Amino acid sequence: MIKKFVLSVSAGLESVAKKEIEKQWWKIIEVVDRLITFEGDIEVAAKVNLWSRVGNKVYLLLEEEENIEDFDDLYGLVNTIDFKKIIPEGSPIIVKATSLRSELHHTPTLQSITKKSIIDKLWGWEIFEAPELPKFEILTLMLNNKARILLNLSWDALHKRWYRREAWEAPIKESLAAGLVLLSGWRFKEPFYDIFCGSWTLPIEAAMIAKNIAPWLKRKFSIVDLGFISEEKMADLKAEARTKKFNWTYRIFGSDIDEEMIIIAQKNAADAWVADEVSFEKMDYKRALFKWLEKDQQAEGCLVTNPPYGLRLEADMEWLYKSIDTLFRKNPDLKWWFISNYMEFDNFAKKDFYKKRKLYNWAEKCYFWKKK
Repeated sequence: MIKKFVLSVSAGLESVAKKEIEKQWWKIIEVVDRLITFEGDIEVAAKVNLWSRVGNKVYLLLEEEENIEDFDDLYGLVNTIDFKKIIPEGSPIIVKATSLRSELHHTPTLQSITKKSIIDKLWGWEIFEAPELPKFEILTLMLNNKARILLNLSWDALHKRWYRREAWEAPIKESLAAGLVLLSGWRFKEPFYDIFCGSWTLPIEAAMIAKNIAPWLKRKFSIVDLGFISEEKMADLKAEARTKKFNWTYRIFGSDIDEEMIIIAQKNAADAWVADEVSFEKMDYKRALFKWLEKDQQAEGCLVTNPPYGLRLEADMEWLYKSIDTLFRKNPDLKWWFISNYMEFDNFAKKDFYKKRKLYNWAEKCYFWKKK
């Protein structure tokens, strides 16, 4: 049976998520702020859970309606859904709510109205929550006064990769790191570099993309727990995904000053099955930049990095970003990208030399700069 699903993404990564779904020949219905609506059978939703590198969560779209501007309308919309066919009697029901640019914006009230309508729809049932039964998480999402009632088919957010058991002070979200690699246009035959590696999320995600390793092979999903797809079928999909792994070798390099982080990175890379693909080196960022700035060196390849912003990690910001600017100009054959919220970069960089894209690293508004 064909159903509609919604993939939530971080702001700025909608185009990447759209390409991920289109690449698998699945039908896109709508692309709006942070949401990709697509359709297919339930197996398609399971595969998006397995394969989306930039998504946050996969939802089943239960109902939607434009111009929901009062709580009575919201109650009525939720009440049209036949929850008795979706939720087994006694299952715990968690209701969450998010509102962007809508008349109904008080999330506690959105949650309470949604929960009341669900309970009323289940009239005649014993209302209890058996802890041994799977939890059903319903999200009421208001966007530009359009209400979407969604059922979470992922459970935990998809950026939580299995390999990152430890991280550094200011880790970049795995889904964002994958998005940066995909946005960079890195061609896998070229070298890939990151000189501010931390716990090495960018090089590891680059290696997983190059080797076509599905990012969600080692985790469970609520699409299974809720009975929409069997454990056996999900195991088959994971087994199929493993056969798609490429066995070629790549030149992926990273450096960081903290030796402890290198040890953590090696563990993370091993857990991600890419330990042989990434070369780690202990190096201070100033030394790394000076190495790249040598007059007789013309670097080639693709460098994608997440330098310090001056928020949690201290550094000489002006020197650092002026060095990055110089490096861009001295290496015309090097494709350079970096993400930062150091907005002062625009003050001394020539704007006609760069283009930038607004993204969010967790809650921090950043820009992803590149050479034009």
